[in-house]
Amino acid sequence: MNKTLLSLLSILFITLVGMRYNVAILAWLMFVPLLLLIRDTKGFKSWLFIFGLFQLAYFLQIAKIITDPMPIVMALLFSAPIALGSFILILLYEKVRIRSSEIVGIFFFASLATISEWISFSSSPLGSWGAMTYTQLGNLPFLQISSLFGITLGSFFIYLSSAFIASFIASKEKKELFKPALASVLVYLGFYIYGVVRLEHTQASSTIQVAAIVSDMQITPKGIPDDKYLEEGTNTLLNNTQIAIDKGAKIVAWNEGATIIKKEKEKNFIERVKKLSLENSVDLVIAYIVPIDGIRKFENKYLYIQQGEIQDEYFKYHLVPGEPAIKGEKIAKVQTMNSTKISGAICYDFDFPPLARALSQQDIDIAVVPSSDWKGIDHIHGQMASVRAIEGGFSLIRPVRASTSYAFDAYGRVRASMDYFEDNSRIMMATLPTKRVETLYSQVGDIFVYFLMVFLGIVGISTLKGRKN
Repeated sequence: MNKTLLSLLSILFITLVGMRYNVAILAWLMFVPLLLLIRDTKGFKSWLFIFGLFQLAYFLQIAKIITDPMPIVMALLFSAPIALGSFILILLYEKVRIRSSEIVGIFFFASLATISEWISFSSSPLGSWGAMTYTQLGNLPFLQISSLFGITLGSFFIYLSSAFIASFIASKEKKELFKPALASVLVYLGFYIYGVVRLEHTQASSTIQVAAIVSDMQITPKGIPDDKYLEEGTNTLLNNTQIAIDKGAKIVAWNEGATIIKKEKEKNFIERVKKLSLENSVDLVIAYIVPIDGIRKFENKYLYIQQGEIQDEYFKYHLVPGEPAIKGEKIAKVQTMNSTKISGAICYDFDFPPLARALSQQDIDIAVVPSSDWKGIDHIHGQMASVRAIEGGFSLIRPVRASTSYAFDAYGRVRASMDYFEDNSRIMMATLPTKRVETLYSQVGDIFVYFLMVFLGIVGISTLKGRKN
């Protein structure tokens, strides 16, 4: 096959899949050109070329989400490690395929790629960005299988698709591939049908009015705005909170870092918020920043205030690489309102499935996730958070600066949304179910990944034995 064409297609497919301007259907054959290309890759220089190809392709993919005020260097922070991991993955796959069989190679590739995603969101600061399941955010029936075994199950089938297609194109023994391919398709269809049926359900519970309050204040790394600007912005947030309460909201949440409150003014600010909560008998999730060393070091937190009392002071647990905030040491506490359990996190925290699952294991019914994004990840990041709701079986409200605010039910269905870039009140009202939906993933977690690890172990041992023989 033409190596130049396969190289160009590899770059094109990786660039077009995922993130902004995602071409969802291409995800199912994203790695086909690469898997074909490496079959004729021999020697150090050839593999170095493949490494460079990965670096370019993933840089272009991540660059799609870089818009003002994010610098282009942010693309490299994410693309370089993702590209390196993908290169190692594809190198291992080719070695195993050559020394075992076409069928073993196919399932080895899908398993290893899926495990690499799990390692990323379980033990690296990159979270679940790049997970193949997120290429299908517009496909709700597909996303429902995350309620069974998390995002890794959906990703596995997507990787498997590329591996099968590449093998059908290149292998001379196509008959040997037919039965396992058919079996895989039927298993996938079974899961997809489950998703279709699951979406026919409604949450049989009472509902509660919630509100998201979004700040128009421009807070950037350039420095802290002047006191007058901060005071006016804070007053607007409090006034909009009162408007939401008057409209019937029982839970009101601000976006991440909705305002900056200097340390010497924090006590008076908190007293105002406590009074607002007590007088209106409403729960408030007030997210703001407290400078410690200007904008170079700060607290990024929210207060959960109920009946005029602070029930939790939560600091962001997972920091975006390079974010100079004080890292939180524990997950948010669970609050109860009329038997409804409520907890939350801050923005990037919900890119890490283990954190959301930890909340789900405490049987929360509603998650409140104050967030702050930018134009390049508008819609994407909010929809990624909806997958945490599907996994955990809880409803979710996500107020966001510089992006679309959402409220989702436990099936990932949109209950309300508010576009930041439209001229609106900056108040999003939503009605959410007060009771959760039990999910298998909440109970068994990443057991599917452990199964894949066992498979890889067996393949690895068999491959090594075969090499010795």
